[in-house]
Amino acid sequence: MPATGLWRSQTAVLSDIVTLILPPYPPLDAATAAAVGQDVTRYVATQIQSMPGFLRLPYKLALFAFDWLALLRHLRTFRRLRPEAQQTYLALWSDGPLGPMRDFVKLIRSSSLLVYFDHPLVMQRLEAERRQPAHTTLPQDAVSQ
Repeated sequence: MPATGLWRSQTAVLSDIVTLILPPYPPLDAATAAAVGQDVTRYVATQIQSMPGFLRLPYKLALFAFDWLALLRHLRTFRRLRPEAQQTYLALWSDGPLGPMRDFVKLIRSSSLLVYFDHPLVMQRLEAERRQPAHTTLPQDAVSQ
Protein backbone atom coordinates (compact mmCIF):
# COMPACT_ATOMS: atom_id res chain seq x y z
CA MET A 1 0.00 0.00 0.00
CA PRO A 2 1.22 3.53 -0.73
CA ALA A 3 1.61 6.17 1.96
CA THR A 4 -2.10 7.03 1.64
CA GLY A 5 -3.07 3.65 3.07
CA LEU A 6 -5.02 2.75 -0.07
CA TRP A 7 -3.99 0.13 -2.58
CA ARG A 8 -2.58 1.46 -5.83
CA SER A 9 -5.75 0.43 -7.70
CA GLN A 10 -7.94 2.23 -5.14
CA THR A 11 -5.81 5.35 -5.44
CA ALA A 12 -6.11 5.20 -9.24
CA VAL A 13 -9.91 4.96 -9.04
CA LEU A 14 -9.99 7.82 -6.55
CA SER A 15 -7.73 9.91 -8.77
CA ASP A 16 -10.02 9.38 -11.76
CA ILE A 17 -13.06 10.37 -9.69
CA VAL A 18 -11.32 13.48 -8.38
CA THR A 19 -10.30 14.47 -11.92
CA LEU A 20 -13.93 14.27 -13.01
CA ILE A 21 -15.15 16.27 -10.02
CA LEU A 22 -12.67 19.14 -10.07
CA PRO A 23 -14.05 22.22 -11.82
CA PRO A 24 -12.47 23.86 -14.86
CA TYR A 25 -12.38 27.16 -12.97
CA PRO A 26 -10.03 28.81 -12.53
CA PRO A 27 -8.23 27.76 -15.69
CA LEU A 28 -4.95 26.07 -14.82
CA ASP A 29 -2.17 24.95 -17.13
CA ALA A 30 -1.80 21.18 -17.52
CA ALA A 31 1.16 20.82 -15.15
CA THR A 32 -0.51 22.87 -12.41
CA ALA A 33 -3.81 21.03 -12.84
CA ALA A 34 -1.99 17.69 -12.55
CA ALA A 35 -0.14 18.78 -9.40
CA VAL A 36 -3.32 20.10 -7.81
CA GLY A 37 -5.18 16.91 -8.75
CA GLN A 38 -2.50 14.77 -7.12
CA ASP A 39 -2.61 16.86 -3.95
CA VAL A 40 -6.41 16.67 -3.80
CA THR A 41 -6.36 12.91 -4.38
CA ARG A 42 -3.75 12.47 -1.65
CA TYR A 43 -5.87 14.52 0.78
CA VAL A 44 -9.07 12.57 0.06
CA ALA A 45 -7.19 9.27 0.38
CA THR A 46 -5.84 10.44 3.74
CA GLN A 47 -9.37 11.33 4.86
CA ILE A 48 -10.57 7.84 3.93
CA GLN A 49 -7.64 6.29 5.77
CA SER A 50 -8.42 8.46 8.82
CA MET A 51 -11.95 7.11 9.13
CA PRO A 52 -12.69 4.78 12.02
CA GLY A 53 -12.15 1.15 11.01
CA PHE A 54 -15.86 0.33 10.87
CA LEU A 55 -16.27 3.04 8.16
CA ARG A 56 -12.87 2.77 6.50
CA LEU A 57 -13.19 -0.88 5.45
CA PRO A 58 -16.62 -0.44 3.81
CA TYR A 59 -15.40 2.71 2.06
CA LYS A 60 -12.36 0.92 0.67
CA LEU A 61 -14.65 -1.89 -0.48
CA ALA A 62 -16.88 0.74 -2.11
CA LEU A 63 -13.89 2.01 -4.11
CA PHE A 64 -13.31 -1.53 -5.34
CA ALA A 65 -17.02 -2.04 -6.08
CA PHE A 66 -17.30 1.31 -7.87
CA ASP A 67 -14.51 0.31 -10.22
CA TRP A 68 -15.68 -3.24 -10.94
CA LEU A 69 -19.47 -2.75 -11.03
CA ALA A 70 -18.99 -0.67 -14.17
CA LEU A 71 -18.48 -4.04 -15.89
CA LEU A 72 -22.20 -4.70 -15.60
CA ARG A 73 -23.15 -1.56 -17.51
CA HIS A 74 -20.15 -0.83 -19.74
CA LEU A 75 -18.32 -4.18 -20.00
CA ARG A 76 -15.21 -2.46 -18.65
CA THR A 77 -14.01 -1.37 -15.24
CA PHE A 78 -14.41 2.31 -14.41
CA ARG A 79 -10.68 2.92 -14.87
CA ARG A 80 -10.84 1.52 -18.42
CA LEU A 81 -13.76 3.70 -19.55
CA ARG A 82 -13.45 6.77 -21.76
CA PRO A 83 -13.83 10.05 -19.83
CA GLU A 84 -17.40 10.60 -21.12
CA ALA A 85 -18.46 7.14 -19.95
CA GLN A 86 -16.68 7.69 -16.63
CA GLN A 87 -18.66 10.93 -16.17
CA THR A 88 -21.93 9.13 -16.93
CA TYR A 89 -21.10 6.30 -14.53
CA LEU A 90 -20.11 8.76 -11.79
CA ALA A 91 -23.41 10.62 -12.29
CA LEU A 92 -25.25 7.30 -11.98
CA TRP A 93 -23.70 6.80 -8.56
CA SER A 94 -24.05 10.44 -7.55
CA ASP A 95 -27.78 10.43 -8.33
CA GLY A 96 -28.31 6.75 -7.56
CA PRO A 97 -31.34 5.30 -5.84
CA LEU A 98 -29.31 3.95 -2.91
CA GLY A 99 -28.05 6.26 -0.20
CA PRO A 100 -24.66 4.54 0.11
CA MET A 101 -24.01 5.16 -3.61
CA ARG A 102 -24.77 8.86 -3.24
CA ASP A 103 -22.82 9.12 0.02
CA PHE A 104 -19.79 7.47 -1.56
CA VAL A 105 -19.61 10.23 -4.19
CA LYS A 106 -20.64 12.99 -1.78
CA LEU A 107 -17.65 12.43 0.52
CA ILE A 108 -15.21 12.52 -2.39
CA ARG A 109 -16.90 15.53 -4.00
CA SER A 110 -17.14 17.65 -0.87
CA SER A 111 -13.59 16.90 0.27
CA SER A 112 -12.18 17.44 -3.22
CA LEU A 113 -13.84 20.80 -3.74
CA LEU A 114 -12.86 22.00 -0.28
CA VAL A 115 -9.21 21.16 -0.84
CA TYR A 116 -9.21 22.34 -4.46
CA PHE A 117 -10.37 25.86 -3.69
CA ASP A 118 -8.07 26.02 -0.67
CA HIS A 119 -5.03 24.81 -2.63
CA PRO A 120 -2.26 27.46 -2.80
CA LEU A 121 -1.88 27.19 -6.58
CA VAL A 122 -5.63 27.60 -7.15
CA MET A 123 -5.83 30.46 -4.67
CA GLN A 124 -2.88 32.13 -6.40
CA ARG A 125 -4.68 31.88 -9.75
CA LEU A 126 -7.93 33.20 -8.27
CA GLU A 127 -6.06 36.12 -6.71
CA ALA A 128 -4.37 36.90 -10.03
CA GLU A 129 -7.77 36.95 -11.76
CA ARG A 130 -9.17 39.22 -9.05
CA ARG A 131 -6.38 41.73 -9.62
CA GLN A 132 -6.98 41.95 -13.36
CA PRO A 133 -9.11 44.95 -14.30
CA ALA A 134 -12.61 43.99 -15.24
CA HIS A 135 -13.49 44.67 -18.84
CA THR A 136 -17.08 45.73 -18.54
CA THR A 137 -19.10 47.41 -21.19
CA LEU A 138 -21.73 49.93 -20.28
CA PRO A 139 -25.11 49.88 -21.92
CA GLN A 140 -25.34 52.33 -24.82
CA ASP A 141 -27.84 54.50 -22.90
CA ALA A 142 -25.38 55.00 -20.03
CA VAL A 143 -22.59 56.07 -22.41
CA SER A 144 -24.69 58.72 -24.17
CA GLN A 145 -25.78 60.48 -20.96
